[in-house]
Amino acid sequence: MIQANLDCIHGRSILDLASHDGRWSFAALKNGARHVLGIEARHDLVHAAMKTFDVQNFACDTFAFVEGDIFREVPKIQPGSVDTVFCFGFLYHTMHHHLLLGSIAALRPKSLILDTRVFPSTDPVIHVCAEDTDEPGNVFPSPVDRLKTSLVGYPSRSTIELMLANFGFRFKYFDWLSMHISNWESIEDYRDGLRITLRADLG
Repeated sequence: MIQANLDCIHGRSILDLASHDGRWSFAALKNGARHVLGIEARHDLVHAAMKTFDVQNFACDTFAFVEGDIFREVPKIQPGSVDTVFCFGFLYHTMHHHLLLGSIAALRPKSLILDTRVFPSTDPVIHVCAEDTDEPGNVFPSPVDRLKTSLVGYPSRSTIELMLANFGFRFKYFDWLSMHISNWESIEDYRDGLRITLRADLG
């Protein structure tokens, strides 16, 4: 996700969606990004990211982390101010896929790097399921949810492709099988086609 896309990271302004503890923002700066902005809903993860970046002595004008809801925070960003968007491990933790990709497209970035689990179907479908919001790696709880779960959707590849094409993105999948990986432990989803990585470019 980083090494294969250095040309759209080095010297660029990066928006890191659902930035977790800042690990991918960290990788972007280490690989020459000009600035990174992370948006993360969980307070403890934002705090962890800030602490890490402070310890690493990154210049304070090269990064920022915002605690908040992606769907509220992204529209506040000035269109054209972001070169590349990271969307790693978030698309399958929402029911608002089209809204998310539309919000990204509205920023007019040059590139989007997307990594997500997908539903194994050739049809353009979204598999809906309930996810436990108490698990820290899962969807952030919604104030209107009545249960300790929230609905999320796993889109199929063709669903993602239709949405990206609708917003004018040209895209190419990263070929994980070409990496000749001998030990797939913990990353079997990539081997089995249940998780994908792609780069999409606008313009």
